[in-house]
Amino acid sequence: MTSAYTSTVDIARPAGDERTAEQWARAAWEDAPAPLRAFLRVGWRCLGLRTRPGPGRVLGWTVASSEPGRVVLEAPSSLLTVRNTVDVGSRVRWTTTVRFDRAPARALWAIAAPVHAVVIPWRLREAARRGSGRHRLVTTFQRRVGNPVLSRLPGQVLLETTGRRSGLPRHTPVGGRRTGGEFWLVSEFGTRSQYVRNLQADPRVRVRLRGRWHRGTARVLPDDDAVARLKSLPRLNSLGVRALGNDLLTVRVDLE
Repeated sequence: MTSAYTSTVDIARPAGDERTAEQWARAAWEDAPAPLRAFLRVGWRCLGLRTRPGPGRVLGWTVASSEPGRVVLEAPSSLLTVRNTVDVGSRVRWTTTVRFDRAPARALWAIAAPVHAVVIPWRLREAARRGSGRHRLVTTFQRRVGNPVLSRLPGQVLLETTGRRSGLPRHTPVGGRRTGGEFWLVSEFGTRSQYVRNLQADPRVRVRLRGRWHRGTARVLPDDDAVARLKSLPRLNSLGVRALGNDLLTVRVDLE
């Protein structure tokens, strides 16, 4: 795409970070404070960009392509063509290219560009800071306090995976809901969660529901709208996942 405007923001990737490019894009936009998200939506509307919520979208933007190291986001408009590309390697690079398709587009983007130049670097820095610090804090608490206590409660739902290195059963307290022959849950840290890594290595799992174990096959569903999915799951747990998580990922277990 030949562009009339190009900007690139480049930051260091935190040590140990394993988020995909799409997860970085979601952390930057979808984890932004609610007033900022509303402001962005209004600004995009003023530019003529047509964004809408739905599965597989990032704050309304269409995921044109997604690989672990690169995601491309697009939104249609009759005035201009905008593409946001996030590349993840040793560093995280966010590139925005804009093509002016009609005369008013240049004037509109002249107003939007200074805001864009401030928002993207800020949100990437926040994604880097909160992604590493919050994840360590929450997972340390879960591993040392939360999981051992909750696992002993008779009514607690447990997900049993097989340790990808040890080969031993691993029990994780989860909040989810059974719907027919399926059990749904949302991981707050996506593929950085240990149990998600385990079930990706071996999808054969067990789920303890009301004291009874059920065998099943787990699948991660990155195209599912995890925020919308949380609304159909137990409310208290969903509030915690939404508040603490920053890489929400839907997981479905097909029960035998």
